[in-house]
Amino acid sequence: MKVVLFHHLQNKSAASVAQDVCNALYRNGIAVWADPCCRKLLSGLPFVCYAPFLEAVQSADVAIAIGGDGTILHCARHVVGTKAMLLGINTGRLGFLASMEPDQIGEVARLQTGDYRVSRRMLLKGKLLQPDGTCKREFLALNDIVISRNFSRVIEFTVSRNNVVLGNYRADGLIFSTPTGSTAYALSAGGPIIEPEFPCIEMTLICPHSLSARPILFSPHNELQVSCRVREDHDVYLCADGEKPVEFREEETLEISGASEMLGILDLSGNTFFDSLSRKLMQSLKDGK
Repeated sequence: MKVVLFHHLQNKSAASVAQDVCNALYRNGIAVWADPCCRKLLSGLPFVCYAPFLEAVQSADVAIAIGGDGTILHCARHVVGTKAMLLGINTGRLGFLASMEPDQIGEVARLQTGDYRVSRRMLLKGKLLQPDGTCKREFLALNDIVISRNFSRVIEFTVSRNNVVLGNYRADGLIFSTPTGSTAYALSAGGPIIEPEFPCIEMTLICPHSLSARPILFSPHNELQVSCRVREDHDVYLCADGEKPVEFREEETLEISGASEMLGILDLSGNTFFDSLSRKLMQSLKDGK
């Protein structure tokens, strides 16, 4: 078995956990690979092999991302399209995408025995289309694709399903999320919590100027089209999984659908989605804080 570490290890806790993970993998007879930028960090571990992450992940069985949800999302973008499964180890704050905490590192022994569960997660595909229908930019998201403006200024949206207009909306922004992303930005905007393996596309308005606007769930087989209008200087942007924003012009159309690719997320600890939900999002309510 071949495991490759994702190399975003800026904080000290992630670096320390990375060394512990490498040692645990090696003790269990698992080949460990890392990006050359990690040589200094892992210099005391002569068994680690090195190759650029994008190259090593092509033949890896598992990619391990150590950090918070942002690091795991960034790693996921590079894992999609390979045979590798993603294992997240949380060294951030919430770490909702991570299936393990640093004190559970010993569980990596299960990689050799097959004693683990794989959660297959759907992805969103976005296409930014020019007026003539040509694709200007493509997006792939595990969590969400967000449309918003600077300074929370209002945007007027037209949303269509399979080219049939559903409605016109005024809001500060619009979130299209996967079930995985339902516990992220969409939840803060008032969207529902969705079991991560339930296939659907969630549409949630950000601060809508309507008492009747509610989140809507669509089948991932639909194609959703979005256009926008603004009254002042145009400064509307698209952002997929928190990556660098892309300008969204009035004459352009954003097309959203479920992607053909899926991502396998490993769970070695035996924690269910509802265990994580209770522990990470509901505990403060239970404690009366």
